[in-house]
Amino acid sequence: MPKFPSKEWLDEAVRLTNADPECAIAGKGWKGDFGAIIEAEKGKLDKTFVVHVEPGDCDIKRARVLSDPDDLEELEPVYLARAPYSVWKQLLLGTLDPVEAVLKRRISMRGDLQPLIERMRYKGIADRVFAALKTEFPDGP
Repeated sequence: MPKFPSKEWLDEAVRLTNADPECAIAGKGWKGDFGAIIEAEKGKLDKTFVVHVEPGDCDIKRARVLSDPDDLEELEPVYLARAPYSVWKQLLLGTLDPVEAVLKRRISMRGDLQPLIERMRYKGIADRVFAALKTEFPDGP
């Protein structure tokens, strides 16, 4: 069971996403890379975790872990999501709605949100991936 956040967890999430039957439809014509910053929280996550994701035309072409948030800033991703670890955990557990999290500024988002909103109809992909991806959290269930 991969621990969140980790390279192993990220690799398994990408594999499951690319294997999802809706992935090719949802990703068709997508433009722009993603960055995500999972901020450390005392007693929950010791070190900030940084991810850069490059979509292909109909899948995720590459996803990598970066050593520092500044490395991500240098790449200038089209989309950047940043939140404390506990917010990401709630999203993964399905106890926090992603739209609500953005609207209530629990997640800081940078980039044009319109294309993301238009693809919300494919939210089932994330639901299926997170349901299949058995995740261990450093601070427990």
